[in-house]
Amino acid sequence: MEKIIFKEEQKGNQVWLTIILIISLFSVVTPFVYGVYSQEVLQKPFGNNPASTGTLIAIGLTAVIIIGAANLLLVRMRLKIKVTNEALWVSYPPLARWKKITPGMIQRYEIRTYNAVREFGGHGLKRTRKSGTSYTISGNVGLQLYFVGGKKFLIGTQKKQALEYAMRKLMTGET
Repeated sequence: MEKIIFKEEQKGNQVWLTIILIISLFSVVTPFVYGVYSQEVLQKPFGNNPASTGTLIAIGLTAVIIIGAANLLLVRMRLKIKVTNEALWVSYPPLARWKKITPGMIQRYEIRTYNAVREFGGHGLKRTRKSGTSYTISGNVGLQLYFVGGKKFLIGTQKKQALEYAMRKLMTGET
């Protein structure tokens, strides 16, 4: 039976991004609502080449669905890390399922400081040829894995000492 040595779950604190999405929602939807009001209540065509009321409603609803889905994705996004006596597990729901990384897959590892923008183009689930794959939410400290085949994988953490301790136990087989 697997014994959990370390567990961490990070949530994005993207309040500013949610505010931007809400503002963009209103700024996109408002002209369509006014267009429907103008054509149906005021009986004036909306714009120089007016679309039908049905088209205005469809476009407005599409904008609400797209922006709402983006906001829902941001709210549900998490980075989950678990170290057991058998493997390192990492997940980035809803974008990536659990990955199992066994000690035999890891050539070496280190806890290091990174620059998310410079190395990966920002936080999130990222892949680059030079830096490899990264799962980060925020911050600048992560577990850098160097796999046997030469690939690299960076996992952001807010609990660097506890993760380093758990990785040492995993890699040495201590229980």
